[in-house]
Amino acid sequence: MTLGATAASAECDGGRATRMAAALEDGFGVQYWGEGYDADTLAAAPHGLLIVEAARIGAPDSADGHEVLFTPDEMRRINHDGARPVLVYLNLTEVEPWRDYWPDDGSTPVWVGPETASGDKLAAFWRPEWEALLRDRVRRLLATGANGLFLDDALNYFAAGSMAPGGSGAPADVPGAARTLMALVQSVASEARKIDCDALIVMNNGVFLGRDAGPASAGAFRAVTDAVDGILVEDALGGADHPDLHAALTEDWSVAGVPILTIDYAGADAAAALADRARRRGYRPYIAPNGAFSQLFPSRPLTP
Repeated sequence: MTLGATAASAECDGGRATRMAAALEDGFGVQYWGEGYDADTLAAAPHGLLIVEAARIGAPDSADGHEVLFTPDEMRRINHDGARPVLVYLNLTEVEPWRDYWPDDGSTPVWVGPETASGDKLAAFWRPEWEALLRDRVRRLLATGANGLFLDDALNYFAAGSMAPGGSGAPADVPGAARTLMALVQSVASEARKIDCDALIVMNNGVFLGRDAGPASAGAFRAVTDAVDGILVEDALGGADHPDLHAALTEDWSVAGVPILTIDYAGADAAAALADRARRRGYRPYIAPNGAFSQLFPSRPLTP
């Protein structure tokens, strides 16, 4: 965001909830990279809200090993001069090679954390170095003119908390990891709103975050629900459809006024019925035939 835009952001109307609700009336869409991943194609999408990568080209595919981000002019086209919110990815806990997180000197960063059984490399999200890196990245992402952030991989606190502590302040258990992750969410949201006090924040998964942190952390969890403008849940209806998941969404998130966005996977023949099931629960659905997110699929307005 330009300095002028940053200064203008001080004139906030405090209407985040209203803006989010209005955007979701026309459905949302999710895409990162893929064929036709450019400003003009994304600008033509009819969705009321978009969740996208801020980068047009990932670090490994660029000429100099650095991401190529959308320019402010491109972002203005994508978000229709601010009329349509665009949220960009910020991964809270996973270390990904296609982003240029790391120093140019090739050294191994001190904040690299554990590796899960499935091979995911988790940042040591409990370390101040990782928090500082994310806060810096928030500033860089919002400098594109994006309207907010999509906080991805919030569920990985569970994996990190399940591992043997690796020292350097690593949480010793899942409740400790959940509390640390909640603090990180608040820190990231606070940094975003220093830049744009109307910045929208949607968190991915982490549905049981408050319950895992425990009743003693109820106040901290309320601060999280105040800080975010939505929670996105993948495979909430098309998979096992666990009643505990829906209970937590209703009792912990909906009651706090947090919109629930869902992504489910289904072919064209089942998509309408699945979206209707989501709407009956009060969720805002998006249906994709696969998990690639390499193109935008039709939006699912709040009312069919």
